[in-house]
Amino acid sequence: MKCRALLHLTIVVFANAPMPQARADTLEQAIARAHENNPQLKGTQFLAKAAEAAVIRAKGAYGPSLSASVRHEYTFDRTTLGDVTFDDQGFGTTAALSLSQPLFTSGRLAAGLDAARAGRLIARENLRAASQQLMLDVASAYASLQRDLALYNVARDIYALLLQQREVTAARFRLRDSTRPDLDQTTNRLELAAGRVIRARAAVQASAARYRNIVGAYPDDLVALPDLAPVPSLEALYAQAEDSNPQLRAARFTALRSRAAVGAARAAMGPQVNAFASAERAPLEPYQNTRRVERIVAGVSLTMPLHSSGQLFAALQEAEQRNLADSHFAEQTRRDVRETLASDWNLYRAASAALPRFEEAVRAAQSAVNGVSRQETAGIRTLRDVLEVTNDLLTARTSEAETRAELFIRKVAVPRDAGILSLETFRIAAPPANPDRAWKPLIPAGFPWQPILDPIDRLLSDHQVRHVPVEIENDAAFPWDDHAGDLSTAAP
Repeated sequence: MKCRALLHLTIVVFANAPMPQARADTLEQAIARAHENNPQLKGTQFLAKAAEAAVIRAKGAYGPSLSASVRHEYTFDRTTLGDVTFDDQGFGTTAALSLSQPLFTSGRLAAGLDAARAGRLIARENLRAASQQLMLDVASAYASLQRDLALYNVARDIYALLLQQREVTAARFRLRDSTRPDLDQTTNRLELAAGRVIRARAAVQASAARYRNIVGAYPDDLVALPDLAPVPSLEALYAQAEDSNPQLRAARFTALRSRAAVGAARAAMGPQVNAFASAERAPLEPYQNTRRVERIVAGVSLTMPLHSSGQLFAALQEAEQRNLADSHFAEQTRRDVRETLASDWNLYRAASAALPRFEEAVRAAQSAVNGVSRQETAGIRTLRDVLEVTNDLLTARTSEAETRAELFIRKVAVPRDAGILSLETFRIAAPPANPDRAWKPLIPAGFPWQPILDPIDRLLSDHQVRHVPVEIENDAAFPWDDHAGDLSTAAP
């Protein structure tokens, strides 16, 4: 195929690089391969599993803690009483077993669990965002490589046309049917075209390197881009983004996590009730184990800070201010999402409307080049006219290739902005990685007290933060008259 030949001829590094066993030639294959091997996505998946483990740890804080200690030591003592000296030495062994169980923490454990659960939700949304961004990056790299290959073909075709024109002009100059300025003008356009070929070749190599970075391998070939579902209206996308955009959801969960931190700061001011028990066996003297004492202690302890020189109150103020900041950051994230969505949607509409115009411009420019060339040979047109229409053809074909790639990239970017882009969008059956597949202990975390103590611990928990109004932006469209009806189609 032409694309395959061009890849092997223009990108020398393709031939020198080690050939991977798996290739991604269709966009669907490229996306599937990237989801299997992309290190950024893999790292985000591990972070999601780490957040799952944090929830297990927070639940485990409700349960008992059991620890054991054993100490075997040698002791040498020398006692001097006047002129008399006594030496005592020997080995002693001490063993202890300690058990502790929180009973009430004024909401500290509940706040820790709420924060861990919010962190898990944030990690899952970050994983969704990474997956959607990866799909957009693959689609962009795929379409960009196709675009740059097309632009390379355009540059070579224009170079071939100008080379042919220069040869004709040079032959006519030798026959004194053309002037030196005509030859110089043709040479000027030819050298400019050669420079465009060189730059287009470098653009292909750069796009190929970007593709390799994201997918993990160069493509053997590039096939036509798939047809995707139609893009909904902007109003419908705004509504979907409110519920589905992962960045916006993560920002809201971040505000929930910082609100849980407020509860933890308040709990630090309240009473903490713990049950404890210990068993110990120790020698009466540290020099031998024949005479020993065995001790069992059990009880309940209550601790509560009475004065901290303002530290606890300052910690509460810090947590509240961070929560207020996160609430405003969530609204800013919402505005950023709406801006990006509106921008990509309008660029998609522009590319969709402009592509047929550029296709018609290419057809007209190609026809003009053929006609003006014949007229120039017949003496009706000048060389300048031929060069001008050739430049028009270059502009039209370049705009068509760029707009075609732009149209597809924006068609993928719009559902990404709304948070509805998924593997199913490209009809890929492989499901995304499940963050729930994290390690879980054999005994449930916090067993058996977590279900019992959690409601009790929430009796005095207080996550409330004083309300500060957040300005919500809800404008749908920019009210202006763009006179879109003025762009009528030219009559044939």
